[in-house]
Amino acid sequence: MAGKLGIGIITYNRKDILLETIQNIFRFTKVPFDFVVADDGSSDGTQKTLKEMRITCVTGDNRGIAWNRNRAIWFLKNERKCDNIIIFEDDCKPVEFGWEQQWIDALESFGHINYMPEITIEIDNDISSGSGTAVDPYIAPMHQALCVGYHAKALDYVGFLDVRFKKYGEEHVEHTHRFLRAGYGGLPQYLTPERGQVYYLRGGLSVMPSESHGDHEIASYNQRVHEEIKKDPIYRSPWRTDEQMFLFREEINSSLNRPSANNEFEHKEFDSIISLGGDHRSSLFVENFFHKTGSDLFGQFITPFHTLISLFETNFEHLLSTVCLYGYYDALRCRETLLIYHKKINNIAEPAERVGNFVSNIDDTRKNYHSLIEKMDSACDGSKKVLFVRDWRDSYLYAGSHRPEGSNTADFQRLIKAISARYPNLDFKVLFVNFGSSAKADPRMLFYNTDVPDICEVEREQEAWNQMFRNLNISCRIQD
Repeated sequence: MAGKLGIGIITYNRKDILLETIQNIFRFTKVPFDFVVADDGSSDGTQKTLKEMRITCVTGDNRGIAWNRNRAIWFLKNERKCDNIIIFEDDCKPVEFGWEQQWIDALESFGHINYMPEITIEIDNDISSGSGTAVDPYIAPMHQALCVGYHAKALDYVGFLDVRFKKYGEEHVEHTHRFLRAGYGGLPQYLTPERGQVYYLRGGLSVMPSESHGDHEIASYNQRVHEEIKKDPIYRSPWRTDEQMFLFREEINSSLNRPSANNEFEHKEFDSIISLGGDHRSSLFVENFFHKTGSDLFGQFITPFHTLISLFETNFEHLLSTVCLYGYYDALRCRETLLIYHKKINNIAEPAERVGNFVSNIDDTRKNYHSLIEKMDSACDGSKKVLFVRDWRDSYLYAGSHRPEGSNTADFQRLIKAISARYPNLDFKVLFVNFGSSAKADPRMLFYNTDVPDICEVEREQEAWNQMFRNLNISCRIQD
């Protein structure tokens, strides 16, 4: 019995052609399938149209064919758990009902298969043998990427396209060579895969005229890259660096229908906006948009979520604990509370000197913190409407902006309960930013995920926060 089928399309600035391909896939595919479009940062309204059509789309900045094809392959293999994966370029479409059966049969037999269009057979016929069917595929040395099939088991050993290739050219050729080296998709050819013979299917599909995004200079560059990496280990991840992993993960997570806050909620105007922190940037983003907030207490230190709850529950009893302070990057961390103190000490190089400076100034710091707590308490008296804002990040110098899928979720309800206990008459809401798929049916909770890569410039992230507040129609009546 054949496994689960997944179909994807990779596209870039070809909205009209893309829509025709989508229509034909749904019209002519007989077997049930999962579907995704990988859009490489189109600027022609592609993403807006797909959203209106309720089509799942993985997207991000324009990063080239290798990265974009990896988006589609990863989504179908890892998120949708598909066994047989077929990826179309946007200018190739099915034209015969049940076209996919030949592809499924070929993938179950060979692990990797390519499509040979009629025009190639007519103009550049270099077929060694075969009839272009699943039981008797064409065998030829060419490499076409108009439609490509991958079996999940083969991908387990070969991996993804190499993202060292820029934009367009050589990425599919090199990927196919690795399938041959691993014994999939053609006559096995380990030592010299560039001389290998690749399996192809014929029929059932059609190619549409389209504008090429190719560039001779980039193609030449990619040829040099291919030559340099052809002896590298077969398996490749869809990223090369930690930074690329953060970006890729966030693109995938953003495609998984994360909930965003409902724009229609009761209190659009608040008397005070109070940041509950996150990392060292969170409070700054809030302050920069509203200019002044109810209290900057949580901008003075970095508070893990469980410690934030404890501070409210214990009347901030352990806020300035000096039990086992130690150097943490250019800041200090308390082993008892896991609070990170990063303000006014990050210009002191030696950790021991940092600790000494912090302890010697503890009385002044305590007075400052006490005044900020009093300011927060004043902003939260029973006559006010307050919005608290909490970011997912709660560590220092962590690169990712959003909570990864599969990581622990915070105890949102306990935080709400702790705030309610401290301010029993307060009309408040808490906006949880970038907590991924987290959601709770509590009218005091709002959830929103910013639409930026996991790693980006601070200015771009600030603008994403600004857009969040605008989208939610949040304003502050009294900016004290």
